[in-house]
Amino acid sequence: MTDKIPEKKRLLVKRYFLIIFMVTGAILAGTIIVLYNLETKDYLSRIEIEEQAKLKTQFGLIAHSFEDVVSDLRFLSKQNELLHMLKSEGESYYKDALAKEYLVFSRQKHKYEQIRFIDETGMERVRINFNNGSPVIVPDFQLKPKGNRYYFKNSLALAREEVFVSPLDLNVEKGEIEIPFRPVIRFGTPVFDSKGNKRGIIVLNYLGEKLINTIKQASKLSLGDIMLVNSDSYWLLSPNADDEWGFMIEKRKDRNFSTDFPDQWKEIYLSKESQIYSKQGLFTAVTIYPMIESLKLSSDSSQGYGDGVQAQKGDVYFWKMISHIPKNDLKKGTQSLLIKLFFLAGTLFLLASIPTWMLAQAIVRRKLQQMELFRSANYDQLTDLPNRSLFMDRLNQTLKQSKRYERKFALLFIDLDGFKSVNDTLGHDAGDELLIKVSERLLACVRESDTVARLGGDEFTVILSTITSSDNAETVAQQIIKKLSIPFTIQEHEAQIGASIGISMYPDSAVDTEILLKKADDAMYLAKKQGKNDYRLSTS
Repeated sequence: MTDKIPEKKRLLVKRYFLIIFMVTGAILAGTIIVLYNLETKDYLSRIEIEEQAKLKTQFGLIAHSFEDVVSDLRFLSKQNELLHMLKSEGESYYKDALAKEYLVFSRQKHKYEQIRFIDETGMERVRINFNNGSPVIVPDFQLKPKGNRYYFKNSLALAREEVFVSPLDLNVEKGEIEIPFRPVIRFGTPVFDSKGNKRGIIVLNYLGEKLINTIKQASKLSLGDIMLVNSDSYWLLSPNADDEWGFMIEKRKDRNFSTDFPDQWKEIYLSKESQIYSKQGLFTAVTIYPMIESLKLSSDSSQGYGDGVQAQKGDVYFWKMISHIPKNDLKKGTQSLLIKLFFLAGTLFLLASIPTWMLAQAIVRRKLQQMELFRSANYDQLTDLPNRSLFMDRLNQTLKQSKRYERKFALLFIDLDGFKSVNDTLGHDAGDELLIKVSERLLACVRESDTVARLGGDEFTVILSTITSSDNAETVAQQIIKKLSIPFTIQEHEAQIGASIGISMYPDSAVDTEILLKKADDAMYLAKKQGKNDYRLSTS
């Protein structure tokens, strides 16, 4: 295939050269107009795709950051020192030990403004302050009651393993917004003693500045200004810092995205993903739900501080990450293109052969780039497997064909067991090599008509396009587990992993792609929960 591309390119270049060379000067102006329109459309198309890709990359980074925080929170809620302190009558020894553990944790993580254990009465029992990078244990006499704060009430009301996530707002001390601004997100989860009694909560004040700085760094690589707004369209991040935090700062309460761009906000608000051309330029937006599955959704706060009374805004709290490229900036790109084309036209008129050949090469190169762009948008760059977008398209097509011809098909959701250990011990390069080899083994377990895709991280899916019974899917699952259980040789090291697999089937499990995917995912988690390196069938 690779050898055919240069030959195909040469043939296309020759063809375009002959066509353009025969064009007379009388129609040269018309040719330039056509080329300009094509290039402009292609330029804008690339800009659209690039802006969408950059926002989705940021979305992935934010989701990963939140997953890490939730993992830390659940770890801290089950620490031995904490459980001993709750069990012990004379608790000072275990309390001191717990404080020291939190101090070490804060130094290692460098992303939590505060780490706190608050008992069931609302009193802080242990608190670590980040202290601008020099964490300290807060002495007992400085600990404060927090029983009236919304994050305490909401976190304490949760069941075991549930997590509360607050809106992103500014830290408040003694009823006043802290200066300089310190954005925080509070994560909370209840704590239970060995008898199952609820004894308080763990609260992590996540440094929102890290999140915002990540977005700012991405903005440097984007043609547009990247903004972050909440569900009421107030800026959490704006090109103009004076517009930010209007929902907390009285004098900025009239500064929000919907005030400046009312028409665009209507469409952005109603769509999870959107791209809008208007007289103000190009707007690209994605929706970020700052929670993950199993998190308890907090209500938005009309004030964000004070007594913690929150106004319910609906069932979902979300952010909108928006890229805005002003119309003048878009024109600069197309105007530059127009100048180049006019220069090319003059050269063509004087020296027809050489510039015609160059133009033919440019056209072919552009078309090949478009082909490559399509591939990069639909295939995983590491494993060359279909990515989530292409996977969902094929799943929908398989469903349509199965309905039409009354066939059955199966969906396998695969999560690697032990992959994180390989990543942690051998490094990310070794982890990437392992994922490539895993994808090769998965492909060896299925037919050419089936689809193997990588959804991200160490998650894979398999669509078995036609089956006669669940036995077919179980046989493939067994083959995959067997194949992946064979040790891998990674950078001269032996790596051992496994796989937990969930299986859903059409029409036995569901007749909708989203439900099929969710049931396969649920079945996979059941397999992982019940011992790993095994498979489970979804219920009907």
